[in-house]
Amino acid sequence: MGASVKRSSRQYRLALLLALSTAWAEAAFDPMAPPTTLATAAAVPQDSALAWIRMNGRQSIAWYGGTAVRVGDAVEGGRVSAIREDHIVISGKGGSRSIYLLERTVRSNRTH
Repeated sequence: MGASVKRSSRQYRLALLLALSTAWAEAAFDPMAPPTTLATAAAVPQDSALAWIRMNGRQSIAWYGGTAVRVGDAVEGGRVSAIREDHIVISGKGGSRSIYLLERTVRSNRTH
């Protein structure tokens, strides 16, 4: 009985140590997380964010506001009037505005 209790206790401690070390590793590093400097600099609400653009002449497409949009599609009370390499243009009764892939602070810090 004493040997089985020691073995059970040792297995319990080993399982606990394994669980704690795995939890620590998961909390310590996430390879899919963006660098913290970019994550804070480009914090944009995802419902109105421009996520990507694929340029292909008249078939250019962008992912904006959680959906794929093309030139002429209705969005936020206006229409997509242009898709460029780094932004889209939305035009409506109040004028037009550009939605960029990157925030102004990130765009201005890029080197060419």
